[in-house]
Amino acid sequence: HKEWMPQIIRSLVDERLKLQEAKKQKISISKSRIEKAVRFLEKNNGVEEGKFKEYLALKGVNFSTLETQIRAGMTWRELIERRLLPLIEVGKEEIDEVIWRMKQNKGKPEYLVAEIFLQVDTPDGEKRVKATAEKLMGHLEEGRSFQQLARQFSSSASAATGGDIGWVLPGDLDEEVEKALASMVMNQVVGPIRSLTGFHIIGLRGKRISGSQGDVSIELRQIFQPLPPGASENEIEIVTKRVAKLSKGLSGCKAMAALTDDSGASLSNDLGMIEISDLPDNVQKAVRKIKIGKPSEPVVAGGGVMVLMVCSRTEPKSTIPEHNQIADQIESKRLDLMAQRYLRDLRRAAHIDIRVE
Repeated sequence: HKEWMPQIIRSLVDERLKLQEAKKQKISISKSRIEKAVRFLEKNNGVEEGKFKEYLALKGVNFSTLETQIRAGMTWRELIERRLLPLIEVGKEEIDEVIWRMKQNKGKPEYLVAEIFLQVDTPDGEKRVKATAEKLMGHLEEGRSFQQLARQFSSSASAATGGDIGWVLPGDLDEEVEKALASMVMNQVVGPIRSLTGFHIIGLRGKRISGSQGDVSIELRQIFQPLPPGASENEIEIVTKRVAKLSKGLSGCKAMAALTDDSGASLSNDLGMIEISDLPDNVQKAVRKIKIGKPSEPVVAGGGVMVLMVCSRTEPKSTIPEHNQIADQIESKRLDLMAQRYLRDLRRAAHIDIRVE
């Protein structure tokens, strides 16, 4: 495809520059490390062990091309870690500021993000880079692998991990990207999004509430009375009144567990520990507002009418990471920016002779 040629050439040039600079700095990657990376990709794509070459051939991808991409990515990562990482110092004040921001953002959404980032180096490159980003979006909409395209085209250091950048808090990303994330649904991909430095294609891999691991867990007990298939409003009302009468005045899960019918069979059952977010919306609403040991209002769900009782409640653990983890995150972001500048300087200093036959 001729329209891809500028971006493909740029990617090939970048690969060559990375490998040349690594060689100059006496950095090499062993064959076993390349093989390990290939096995990881094999497993990640659900391919039978040893069949990755055949899998790529069916996709029209040359195995040696992939190997070169992997080698360039790994050598570049090692190069910037050796040369640039020692230049980065993370102070206690920076870590404290991140912790403060995490606490301020507690209860707000946090996103697990993957990205393909295309850098715009010069004003005259704007249209070309945007056109490439739009073509990449088209390929993603056709079902192409996000990871594969990120490895091949992304300018970010996250290209080495297939575009995955991990969990991000509000304020971590460009404002335009965060606006897009706020309205995205799980596994959606959007783009291109223009930021100050280039164009982003963003994939949402997960979403959680900042400052907590999952949701509140509750130990739950219920009285459940089934409804006949296609029950009328009148039938629902009769069963609802019956369940309400059974639960009236109950206090504590032991009292609910002791409820039996005329034959001595238990009228309630233990649902065990459940995360509130795993329950249907109307059931969530009922259990969030009741006190421990008190019956809920009757709820129509699951083909019947139920009254629920919370026996115990466990708050989620805090997800504010350790100081060394925060320092690693700050280092990683700073290293990514420095690596982009390093590659840009290599491009400017290089004499590039492109011959297309």
